[in-house]
Amino acid sequence: MTDRITNTNAAKLRRATTIAPEISNLHPDIPRAVLPRNNLCHKIGDTNVITLETIDYTDQNGVARKWDMATRKGKMSDIDIADAVIVIPLLRNSGSQKVDTLLVEQYRPPVGKDTMEFPAGLIKKGESPEDAAMRRIREETGYVGKDCTIMPGHDVSRTLCMSPGLTNETVHCVLVDVDLDDPANQGGLKQDLKDGEYTIVKRVELREGLNKVLEEGDNMPYAGLYMFSLGLETGLGMG
Repeated sequence: MTDRITNTNAAKLRRATTIAPEISNLHPDIPRAVLPRNNLCHKIGDTNVITLETIDYTDQNGVARKWDMATRKGKMSDIDIADAVIVIPLLRNSGSQKVDTLLVEQYRPPVGKDTMEFPAGLIKKGESPEDAAMRRIREETGYVGKDCTIMPGHDVSRTLCMSPGLTNETVHCVLVDVDLDDPANQGGLKQDLKDGEYTIVKRVELREGLNKVLEEGDNMPYAGLYMFSLGLETGLGMG
């Protein structure tokens, strides 16, 4: 059994907020800059791609506790770079207001059925999130991206957690513009998938088409994709 001290630089990992909580069960006399914190991480076992670990941590009220988690082997130590990218493709023709997106349907053994997801993939060592997004949209869908963005002044999102009660896997979310006038995106599109990757790519209209695909069929939508569609519909409805 091996132990390692986890990175608990709270000042770097946690952003300050000016929003007062409506309700909290935290001890009022313990500053958040001190607690909670991770102390030690014990390796329990592993496979070719995943390691199971138990974390010894101190909670917000100073109580010592344990937490089991799964972590991906080869996870990069740079906390500013996530493990993977999730790509939201935006397909447009010049002179048209219509916007399409791309979805990927594939069988996922852990849930035992086909899922519906945005294109996504791991970030390679030395690769930027933007480059990873451009690579994955080309490999998974055959389309060639033009630009990456997430909001004015930012090409990618901040680091996002995926299932923080189970794993420390993190992602960046990236909007990728796809120019349908580009000859590379007109006919003869070809995927570049690894052995064992089998996918069906679906091009749908961003709003109505996305809603229809998510509400019909036997596949299981990825939660982030469903929330994107729900947020889009809610935002447009409130406008």
